[in-house]
Amino acid sequence: MPPADLDKTKIDFQKYYFYGTILNVPPILLMYPIRTVRLLQQRKSSVPVSSSIFKVIKDVQKNNGVRALYAGATVFSTGLTVTKILQFATYDYLAQQIKGNNYYDIKILESPSVLSGVLGTFSAVVTTFFVVPFDMISQQITLAKAGAQGNLVPAAASSANTSVAPVIMPEAAGMVTASTTATRASAIATVAATSTSTAAASKLPLYVTGSYERLQPPPPMPISESLKIQFKQEGVRFLFRGYVATIMSTIPFFAAYFPAYEISKVWVKDGIQFVRSLQLESTRPFPPPELHQLIISSVAGSIASLAGVLLSSPSDMVKTRIQTEQRLQPTNGSGIKLPMPSLKWWDVFMEIWKKEGFLKFFAGTKARAILAIPGGALNFVIFDFVRSVSMLKETSSPLAPPITILQGERVQEALV
Repeated sequence: MPPADLDKTKIDFQKYYFYGTILNVPPILLMYPIRTVRLLQQRKSSVPVSSSIFKVIKDVQKNNGVRALYAGATVFSTGLTVTKILQFATYDYLAQQIKGNNYYDIKILESPSVLSGVLGTFSAVVTTFFVVPFDMISQQITLAKAGAQGNLVPAAASSANTSVAPVIMPEAAGMVTASTTATRASAIATVAATSTSTAAASKLPLYVTGSYERLQPPPPMPISESLKIQFKQEGVRFLFRGYVATIMSTIPFFAAYFPAYEISKVWVKDGIQFVRSLQLESTRPFPPPELHQLIISSVAGSIASLAGVLLSSPSDMVKTRIQTEQRLQPTNGSGIKLPMPSLKWWDVFMEIWKKEGFLKFFAGTKARAILAIPGGALNFVIFDFVRSVSMLKETSSPLAPPITILQGERVQEALV
């Protein structure tokens, strides 16, 4: 039979959603400029971006103004708040169901680390479907506005100032031979390859407008127009571009995140007990019982976030590259569509590996850690508080100690 206290406490999810929304938005907006830095450091660029967070912030502010640091914040904060609440609610609901049904007789689920890892990963995978469109749109808005000027944007490729020599066909010289078709095909391929390499160098699709005319990038356009064109080209799939990549990033992050939280939570508890044991003669040992839960949530949440960031950095890099690629279809003067870069996860992964090296997978990791460590602490602090104010006690013994829910597990508020 499940423990008796499992039947005494339920969550009022209306309060849960309300308080979760109110308390989650301010931290997201406060830390949003760091997210902008991460995207600029991870983007595909022919000009290296500084690894210094403060240098990148200074450049963005100088070239585009302070508002550019918050470009895309509204879309991102809306999506992240909704999915955070949904994720934690899914986690808590499943935890209650599993514990309430005596773990469905699956012994391995009785381990807090295993249960938290399974539920954390599952809830994250489920909610990824909802966050991808918000993440996709917000990232393109951020890069369009925060990286629109200055040395954060690749300069025009030098080949844009040179002409493409005309392709001399054998017919024109009166030399029609059996190899005419092959020669023409080879020449067209050469022009296409030149155009493609130029596009790669400038990070913009280029149009081949004529034999003697210069290669020119498409004219600048508002981000809203760019998004419309990409949506028209790809349809609804555009909103979910990078879904697989997001899953590939989410799974390692939360597979490390929740177990690391459960393990470090025990360490923090033991640390608190040890510190209090050194103060046996004190009438008011530190830390006081009312701060125990805050310390556990913040310290263990920070450790868990760092573990998740380190394990998921390569996948996160691939995800960012896929979602920030502006796939505006390039064509040549005859209207022939030129190749667009592949957005398959493995193709992008190998492109980064071969062209930029293994360490490039960890670009922006420092910014991610700065976001994730306090974010991880705040996540648990906020949602532990949200749970505490959202609990409904159906029955209660006057002698029963007060309890809170900590990642699906009830724990004593006061540690002896």
